[in-house]
Amino acid sequence: MRTEHRKKTEALMLMLVVAMMVCSLSFYLSYALPYGATISSSSTDSGPTIAPDSSTDDGGEIVTLVLDLEQQTNNWKAYVGNVTGKFILQNSNNYSIYEWPSGDTIEGEVYISRNESVNFTSGAITCADNTEMNAENTFLGISGSAIYSVNGTFNSTNHSAFDVGENSISQNTCPAIALWVNDTSQTPSPNAEFQEVALHDGKDLVFASIINDDNTGFDNTTTYDFQAIVAENASSSGTKYYFYLELGS
Repeated sequence: MRTEHRKKTEALMLMLVVAMMVCSLSFYLSYALPYGATISSSSTDSGPTIAPDSSTDDGGEIVTLVLDLEQQTNNWKAYVGNVTGKFILQNSNNYSIYEWPSGDTIEGEVYISRNESVNFTSGAITCADNTEMNAENTFLGISGSAIYSVNGTFNSTNHSAFDVGENSISQNTCPAIALWVNDTSQTPSPNAEFQEVALHDGKDLVFASIINDDNTGFDNTTTYDFQAIVAENASSSGTKYYFYLELGS
């Protein structure tokens, strides 16, 4: 009788463990967070080399000139590219029990931050405010009054709604920009291509680039899934940024 009672007890405990695992699995599937992205390739373009114009004039003349320069800024850098991925059911040792392709159209967001452990949990990610953007200016040695400061650049609040892990970002609530297409500026709006939004996780700024699958980008010769710019310290050898990716279903 004791043996039978022990077997029943063990069976009940096993059922409870299985039920807990199922509950945990359901929670994981419902509230997947952004993951660190793998960079498989990269290339660098430092901008054009501009030869100086010249003027040869006779002595005794007063020459009036209009000089123009498009000067490459070292306070920002850009990342453009394409996204691949899949949905997985995997353990901590990277063994998959099943995997699903992401589909023909990639949706989601690319997140770029100086923070190597962005807090994507519920309630952690919010819109960046002026104080937080000014703190980023200070850290990177950018004048807060400069037109190319972080808050001077992200000076619109027109963008589409999107989710960041367990956090919902409502339409037109955060500092945002729309990157250029075909060397032409866009007006920031919920319908603009290549939108970028400034967020904050309570520790650092997080730049969120909303994916536009296979669209013509800034140079009108290549299609990209995302375009993003991030602030940089002009006097440094390069600030390290970490990349995160979240696929939409």
